[in-house]
This record gives sequence, C-alpha cells and structure tokens, in this order.
Amino acid sequence: MEHARNLLASLWRAADHWPERLAAYRRGPAGPEDRALTWRQLEDRVVAVAAGLMAGGVLPGDRIGVMVRPCVEWTVLDLAVLAAGAATVPMPPGQGIAACHRALRGTAPRMVFVEGPADAMTVARATGGAADPPQEMFVLREGGLQVLTSWAEPTDRDAVRPYAERVATSAVALFDRGAAPATHGPARPLTHAEVGRAALRLGTLHGVSGPRGTDPGRLPGPAVTVGPLHRLLPHLMQFAALEAGRSLAFPGRPARPYAAAG
Repeated sequence: MEHARNLLASLWRAADHWPERLAAYRRGPAGPEDRALTWRQLEDRVVAVAAGLMAGGVLPGDRIGVMVRPCVEWTVLDLAVLAAGAATVPMPPGQGIAACHRALRGTAPRMVFVEGPADAMTVARATGGAADPPQEMFVLREGGLQVLTSWAEPTDRDAVRPYAERVATSAVALFDRGAAPATHGPARPLTHAEVGRAALRLGTLHGVSGPRGTDPGRLPGPAVTVGPLHRLLPHLMQFAALEAGRSLAFPGRPARPYAAAG
C-alpha cells in the first residue's frame, strides 16, 4: 500500500494516469460547479502551495494549523502541507476560543490557515498568550493561498515533487486530538502509515476502497462526497478516495455532517 509510506503517492499516480479526469469539485444542484480541478490541475495547485510553504520557511516536521471546512481549497492545502514535509493540525472552524485552544494544545503550529476574519480573530485570541504563537496566519477568503504561492519562484515548484517523495516517507502526517476532554492531553501525532491504514479501513467500511486504480485504462468508481465530520474523518475519507483513484466531491452547502461514497 503506497500511501502507508507516503500519502501523496496516490496523487502523483492519478495525475500521471488521468491528467484530464475530474479530481475534486464542489457539488451543486445541477452537478459540478466552479472550483473544479482535474488531476493534473490538482497536482499543480498542490505543488504551487507547497512551494509557497517552503519559501515561507516551513521545514520537515513543522505543524500547520488548518481551520477550514472540507472543500477543494481544503484538500489542496492539506496535500500541500504533506508535500512540504509538514503535518496538518485539524482545527474545527466556527467554534470558540476554548475549542481552538484545545485543538492546538501541544502542537505549536508554525502557520495557521483559516476561512475568514472571524476564525482569524478566534485563533489570535486563543494563541495570544502562547509562548510560541503561529508565525503567520492566512485567511482564505482574503486571498491567503494566492499570497502564499506568490512567495515562491516558478523554479521552486520543480523541486517539490522529488522533495515530497523523500521527506514525507514515514513522517508525521497530522495530529488528532479526537473528542477527548482537555484533561486528556494534547493532540497525538499520526504518521503516514497510521493514517494510510486507518483510511483503508474506513474506506472499506464505506465502500470507497476497492481494486486500486493503477491501470490507466480502468476507470475508478464514482466520486466520493466528503463533508464536515469529526476533524480526523474527512482526512481519512480523502486519502481512501485518493488511494482508490476516485474523485472528491464537496457539498456546496453542507446541511449535515457526513462523509460517504456515491
């Protein structure tokens, strides 16, 4: 299982095999809407954001807080963090200062990405008295990813994929604090191997995982819809879909928490 060693292996494979097939999109009432990316475009966006992270000083092992609901931009950012050799700290958006503080406990993220100004204020208040507050904060609704990618030179992008294949292997992929109360300690680091195994189990349970899409002439199954669940589960569904070569669909207006195939 390739992504047990490097969760990005499935992205590279899909981009090489099906560059023009739809990889991630926002699902609307009449089908895919804007923010739709093919596999090649998704890879290009991931590489561009990863190059920006590296140009901004992110090093292997650094933690990156992500207070963003599952969406196309979320999966780009999540994969880019891995490509830079860093680890995602999932943070539930739209919650209070106490919840934000608990999500960040023991992780000391170098950067934090949020959806809008309200979440940025929450993070600022939650980390204001910390000994090691985030060095940078990016607001997606205010063009945060565009600012980040502008930091890198075009030539920096050429080095991202070989760099990612080297530094991500066996590294920590993300931190999971679960639903435990604050007294149960900080978030637990999960390696690529642990996330890969958990994603395969969850994907099998939901009918996502199956014969791996390694044959370019063999189309994978239908898209996997990923919605807001517990902070770890969307990541697992995402990687289960990537391993199976299946595209990711994000609801335009999620009405209820879920992550399901179909």
